[in-house]
Amino acid sequence: MTMKLFDSLLSPYAGRVRLAIYAKGLEVEFIMPQTEAAATLPSYTPISKLPTMLHDGHVLPESEVINEYLEDIGTEPSLRPSDPILCARMRLLTRIGDLYIMYPMGELFGQISPVDRDQMKVDEQMVELAKGMSWLDHYLDGTSYAIDNRLTLADCALVPALFFYEQIGPMFGMVAPLKKYPKIEAYFKGIKENPHAARVLKEIDAALQKMMAGG
Repeated sequence: MTMKLFDSLLSPYAGRVRLAIYAKGLEVEFIMPQTEAAATLPSYTPISKLPTMLHDGHVLPESEVINEYLEDIGTEPSLRPSDPILCARMRLLTRIGDLYIMYPMGELFGQISPVDRDQMKVDEQMVELAKGMSWLDHYLDGTSYAIDNRLTLADCALVPALFFYEQIGPMFGMVAPLKKYPKIEAYFKGIKENPHAARVLKEIDAALQKMMAGG
């Protein structure tokens, strides 16, 4: 059965899955929002969030579940290290990105408009975001890949997250937001040279520009 992905070009979580798909060269049918096919998502899963994958009669919501599934069924090249400690580090970096960077950024997205902004909430989440970024900076080494000198699931998680960090920072007064984190800055500059990462970043950026323009 052909893989199908309920997708959104603007979602950092969907971008994580597309990055894995592109790196593996998989044939996937992408189902975009506001299409007739996209309206069927609630009939497959009550979670009804993007991304969700359909494959061989199985319904797989949640981006990291999807990416781990692609590894477990043996799609190549593998984006998961064979060495247990490297695999553990990969998962640690992914968890830092999800829990301590994406979560506070998600809270901040609801505070973008200065008109009805809750400054106390902004201040609290900015502290949490800075904490998460400092932890990520600690565990990266500043090279072009998060671990193993090649693209892994850690990069799939971090690339979209750092794109949005660079975008959201200036909205809350941060100038050159990555400058405080030299290893993250070097990593993000280097990973952009990977063609699959560059493709996803281009897609997310185009979708963001379209949204900002009211498209």
